[in-house]
Amino acid sequence: MSMPARVLRSLATLAALLAGPALPALADGRPWPVPTVTIYPGETIRDSIIEDREFPGMADRPQAVDSRRVLVGKVARRTLAPGQLIPINAVEDPKLVVRGTPVQVVFAQDGLVISALASPLQSGSVGEMVRARNIDSGLVVVGTVQADGTLRVGSR
Repeated sequence: MSMPARVLRSLATLAALLAGPALPALADGRPWPVPTVTIYPGETIRDSIIEDREFPGMADRPQAVDSRRVLVGKVARRTLAPGQLIPINAVEDPKLVVRGTPVQVVFAQDGLVISALASPLQSGSVGEMVRARNIDSGLVVVGTVQADGTLRVGSR
């Protein structure tokens, strides 16, 4: 390969490498969900208060929520301003078990079902492990928050 051909090939490779990262930034048209009103901490996010908006020059923003269906039903952890992107860590699943609010604790195994009331020592969402104090005995148990708002304890 001659010297000018090598130089041209090197320049072409360099140009491709430099242009590569810039190409996704040119891909506009991707909608991002943003609030239409101010959403305060603790508020449940409804579809009616979210709209899709395009942000030119921003093709990828991994730290922001990119889908409406991910947001609907979540709870704001901090104030969300209208028209602004929503950071992933600014929303969370709703807490079905709330610290200090009595909850039903259920043990079920091989057809045997035992239930009791307990006072949760921490709040939790579906699938999270939560400690709770049995109201009658004072013993602390650990259970998994279920979709119906109960705590499941036991070997499963």
